[in-house]
Amino acid sequence: MTSLKDLHISHGAKMGVRNGVEIPLSYGDTAREIAAARKHILLTDYSHMGIAEIAGEDAYEVLNTIVGGDVSALRDEQGMYTVMLDEDGKIVTDVYILCDEERFIVVTEWLTGNQLRDLMQAAVDRCKDEFSEIDGVKSLDGERGVLHFEGPYAWELMAGMFGMDVIGLPFHEYMYVGDDEILFRAGKHGEFSYKIIMPTDRLVDVWKQAVEAGKKFDMVVGGLDYQRQVRIENPCWDPAVLAEFSRCPIELQMQWALRYTKDDFVGKAALEQRLAQGATRRAVGFELQGEHAAAAVQGDAIYCGDQRIGEVMVCGTVTEDGRHVGRAMLNQALAYADIGPLRVVTAKGDAQLRTTAIPFLRNFSFMVNPSEHSYVDPAKPKHLLEQVERKKQAMAAAS
Repeated sequence: MTSLKDLHISHGAKMGVRNGVEIPLSYGDTAREIAAARKHILLTDYSHMGIAEIAGEDAYEVLNTIVGGDVSALRDEQGMYTVMLDEDGKIVTDVYILCDEERFIVVTEWLTGNQLRDLMQAAVDRCKDEFSEIDGVKSLDGERGVLHFEGPYAWELMAGMFGMDVIGLPFHEYMYVGDDEILFRAGKHGEFSYKIIMPTDRLVDVWKQAVEAGKKFDMVVGGLDYQRQVRIENPCWDPAVLAEFSRCPIELQMQWALRYTKDDFVGKAALEQRLAQGATRRAVGFELQGEHAAAAVQGDAIYCGDQRIGEVMVCGTVTEDGRHVGRAMLNQALAYADIGPLRVVTAKGDAQLRTTAIPFLRNFSFMVNPSEHSYVDPAKPKHLLEQVERKKQAMAAAS
């Protein structure tokens, strides 16, 4: 039987390893793949994601001891985004947690299912006297894979493949679309985004089905290299980029993924101590201007006058409008939006920096309303701008 990996290779995908899994990095034109995610639909194989589950009456209690979010708030067919921390309050990984009756499914890009299983099993062992109703902890590595659909019209493709209920699916909720096949609405880059978590023996068939159904949407298939660009425009946790500078959610402005009001969890005490002491630096977005703006790279020093106040963590160019943007780790006193001009020392010379709020991009998905727009129905406008233009034309014709 042809595997999804074999299918990728036969279609010319550039392969690489992410999270221990050989996965497509690109199908040859990363710029085209980025454009599809922003304007149409991009299909990517996300089977590098580690998946594990924990089952039993006390499963949520155990999970609550090792993640920063409040798992007790989840109901069946709901999910959440949060982080796992170490005892020092530093991010180990970000995770999605899906509630499914008496089990929870945990998914991440940065740990294998076996590693997730081991973390959860260690928590079960620590909590066995307090929370004993655990039916099992299991890695789903090799059993489940993930296909990822992203773009302003991903909802319309999903509705065509799996029914109109998809259109009403709220963010961070999921629905079953087949035997043990979960369609989860979740993404990190600001567009309509869906993940199908399914048995590995179904991946090829669903991939082929999606490719055929996606033709009328001008859908593009791609690999993970597109993430580098879209995660500059819509920042999120990426250890390959951020871990060198900080893994502290306070410094990284990720406290929204935590709930300090719940019972104790791994890393909570360290974070509370850090809050009491006061953070000395924080991450903030920025825009660059000047002749050498495009020369800025990770690690470049940032100055206020003659005082070094921080460094560039990540930077790049917004595809939509050519702005040079990024994120910096700055001294706390200056880590606010609209501070500047500051100075970045690049290899080619100085550039001017002004801090700004993130994300840097107003996603095109905000211009698309599933109840009013369609990519394939000519009776409907494709997006808000076309809708406004049609109204103008109708008014002009009427007058």
